[in-house]
Amino acid sequence: MKSLRSPKVRQMLALRGRAATLRAEYEAALACLEPTRHRAAQLLQQARALKGTLSDCELAELRRAWSGV
Repeated sequence: MKSLRSPKVRQMLALRGRAATLRAEYEAALACLEPTRHRAAQLLQQARALKGTLSDCELAELRRAWSGV
């Protein structure tokens, strides 16, 4: 015997299914972005290390460049 579901139950099942699909797409997109985020963090670390080696004159020049002067 076929059991019929109420419209609210069908809507609830559809909403949960769509939410699961969107969550899976979101997590897949995050996985694609992770290597880029990691590379950006590496570049920032390299920049910090290089900044530590600057002379006073070079540091002043860098600050002027950052301020747009």
